Amino acid sequence: MGDQKSEIDTEEVRKIIKALKAEREKFEEAPGTTLEVQQKGNITVQDLGTYHAGHALAASTGAAFRQISSQYEAFLDSYDGVIQALERMIGNHDEKEQTNIAAANAVSPNGGANLNRNNSSKWGGG
Repeated sequence: MGDQKSEIDTEEVRKIIKALKAEREKFEEAPGTTLEVQQKGNITVQDLGTYHAGHALAASTGAAFRQISSQYEAFLDSYDGVIQALERMIGNHDEKEQTNIAAANAVSPNGGANLNRNNSSKWGGG
């Protein structure tokens, strides 16, 4: 692990995060918002009628609705988790880079005032 580089294009990851967030917002726009699925996604006895077949069908559709609803919520939670993980990755990378710059500046002759990953051959720049 000592000589492995941690390289990511943070600007590209930020673009991906922005795109994912834009797509995520669409899940909260009608039709198909989380609230709309909860309110309108189930067919009930009131919709089908209060007779034997209506009760049986309502029980069946209720079970299907609960399954679909829980899977939909799990999907949205996972989607949010991917966005949060990418944001943490960028934050960790930026923090690591700042720490490396500070360390390099501390040992560099003349304070290394302009030393960063873009102009140091050790970091793939300059």
